[in-house]
Amino acid sequence: MMRNTVRRLRPTPHLSTAMLACCALLAAMPDLRAADTVEGNLLLQIKGEVEVFHNGRKIVLRDKMEDIQHYGLKVPARSFKAGDVIVLNIRSPYVYRAITAAVNLVKKGGQIPVKQQHWRFLGMDKDARKIAAADILACQDVPAAAAPDGNGEEAREKLGFLPNGSDWVKTKDQLNKWYCMGFVLTQEMLDAPMPAK
Repeated sequence: MMRNTVRRLRPTPHLSTAMLACCALLAAMPDLRAADTVEGNLLLQIKGEVEVFHNGRKIVLRDKMEDIQHYGLKVPARSFKAGDVIVLNIRSPYVYRAITAAVNLVKKGGQIPVKQQHWRFLGMDKDARKIAAADILACQDVPAAAAPDGNGEEAREKLGFLPNGSDWVKTKDQLNKWYCMGFVLTQEMLDAPMPAK
């Protein structure tokens, strides 16, 4: 009579080392944990025309303000996590050139403000789809502080921005061509939302 035998595979030293290295790598990357994902609307108020990219994918924009000289938008709720890249491709040949953004968390979870130090000016005539987190983090060109024109603050408040949250920024030079600005969502930003009203 034949016996069914089961062979036990012993992990080789190379396999064990590789498995341990993978586990250590995953443990050292908290950005990949599901708990770090939040749901929210991206709020934008921009003096100019804009295309919006989230992790290299263009967002279809709806419910835009009719006046392209003062563009306000609430992007439908989506998931955000640490390391996400938001890039704006902008044409704002106007005097003010003011830009502000925030992530408004669902279920009155508060708002993640985007401050001046988070933004980077990424240059003209760039392919916004190809700009990665590493490109933004390596860039040292922080936009200048800005102030909106007369109806900017009122429009921002209507859109749902919390007072004293996100900063207004602008390019340092008056640009008449399309240019890219962007920021990376960090764990620090996700961990410290402003409380909802």
